[in-house]
Amino acid sequence: MLRLLLISLCFSASATPVFAAIVAEQIVEKEIVTRDNNGNETTERIKAEKVTPGEEVIYSLRFSNDGDAPAEAVILVMPVPSEVSYVEGSVGGQTAKITFSADGGQTYVARGRLTVSEDGEDRPAKSNEITHIKWSLVAAMPANETREVSYRAVLK
Repeated sequence: MLRLLLISLCFSASATPVFAAIVAEQIVEKEIVTRDNNGNETTERIKAEKVTPGEEVIYSLRFSNDGDAPAEAVILVMPVPSEVSYVEGSVGGQTAKITFSADGGQTYVARGRLTVSEDGEDRPAKSNEITHIKWSLVAAMPANETREVSYRAVLK
């Protein structure tokens, strides 16, 4: 389930082109809790190689600006696989406008405004009807910086 994405942007403020290159990798993990001999709990993330129904997974998109200029207007989109249900309020992301889709990524709105049509009537979309999540960074991403966005979901 790993995907690699490369976006290159060219800025021509000078005679020599300056490039911003966003490289992204999707990571699917789950959390495990261990307890030491003193009863102290530690939570760590491991690759979600085997997941059972009802178990929660974390979908992350780790992205870097590997270019030599700030990246403007960075938009990241992650699908929510049909095998899972989005966990409400679990979206993580640094300084981004977050919007949701329930129509396969055709349209995006704030979570509180997301609706679906049922029997000719619009109703609020349920968490298991979310198909995509979009992060639109609100500021330029500096060169040589790495960030991460994520959401949690439960395997159906």
